[in-house]
Amino acid sequence: MRGMVQYKTGTDPIDWEALGDLYEEVGLVAQFGKKRDLEKIRQAFQSSYKVVTAWKKGKLVGAGRLLSDGLCYGTIYDVGVFQACRKQGIGKGIMEALLRGNEHLLVYLTSTFGNEGFYSKLGFKKHKTAYAKYPRESEYLEQ
Repeated sequence: MRGMVQYKTGTDPIDWEALGDLYEEVGLVAQFGKKRDLEKIRQAFQSSYKVVTAWKKGKLVGAGRLLSDGLCYGTIYDVGVFQACRKQGIGKGIMEALLRGNEHLLVYLTSTFGNEGFYSKLGFKKHKTAYAKYPRESEYLEQ
């Protein structure tokens, strides 16, 4: 618990409608969040290595997930907190919970624009040779 926030691991406690609301607002889970495609969001989360959700007074306020082989590598995706709940340490709590027990992994992530400093404060550094291939155009890819 961080203050009045409870962090839960796994997909069993997830309120999928509330998770859809979160990703519709923050626009993550590839294109599925903005489209509010609950089935694709559910499939993505249920296929993840580790899922952490944040709850305040019984209401979902944030979430994130880790994809991994459990041995060498991990990639963090979709760390999001409702706008009304930001700047309360909830994102940090989600990140700490995702990383707990996975300190042995080489962990990658892509920050959304404007949140680079958040990840730097958590000890993440820019990768000098990272590349990505997307199935569509993206403002995150250099031309």
